[in-house]
Amino acid sequence: MQKFLEGRINLVKDLLRSDMDVTYGDIVLITCAVLSACAAHRWPKQTKSSDQKRFTRLLVEHSPPEFRTSWVSIPSLLNDGLISERETLWGTPGHECLILCDDEIDLCMEDAIATFPQIPREKVQQYSYACLIYAWLRCAYSHEYCPHVNITEVQASRKAARVSYIGRLSHGKIKRMVAFHLDYLVSLAEYHVSVLPADAPKTGSR
Repeated sequence: MQKFLEGRINLVKDLLRSDMDVTYGDIVLITCAVLSACAAHRWPKQTKSSDQKRFTRLLVEHSPPEFRTSWVSIPSLLNDGLISERETLWGTPGHECLILCDDEIDLCMEDAIATFPQIPREKVQQYSYACLIYAWLRCAYSHEYCPHVNITEVQASRKAARVSYIGRLSHGKIKRMVAFHLDYLVSLAEYHVSVLPADAPKTGSR
């Protein structure tokens, strides 16, 4: 399994270096499939309803801290009306059109829960990078080969970042579009392939 998945990572890297017409979705679809395979290998024989649980568990529990997979996307909370713009950097006059990266606006899980106590903890958790990668990238591209409506396929910043955000005018309001950077997603998948257990846990192991 590990050798096969390493081959998929190498394929992704070759595609990114090639002159072929490769889309953001092509790369996302492969990398998310690799992550799904890693999760399935760690926790086999689970029902289909557990697919999201084991995917997000893999990212949150088995990723190094620098991947920040449990961090919360604050602009995504904003897009869904759970917080107001005045609670973000965009609420400062003159900052409405700022292009921001994850380091500049997003929060670790505990800080996000403390900052927005009006939102139930379980709801905040749904906006972690791990959950958004599953719902907005993995499922969206697997089922419809297109991203969630909050996702932009164009990285909003050339800076090294995990995620970046740009404003887009929609129905008279500025919507904050979310871009998961490909380098981040590929590195995340590559890491999980590198630490894939040689043997899957026995049935019943969780």
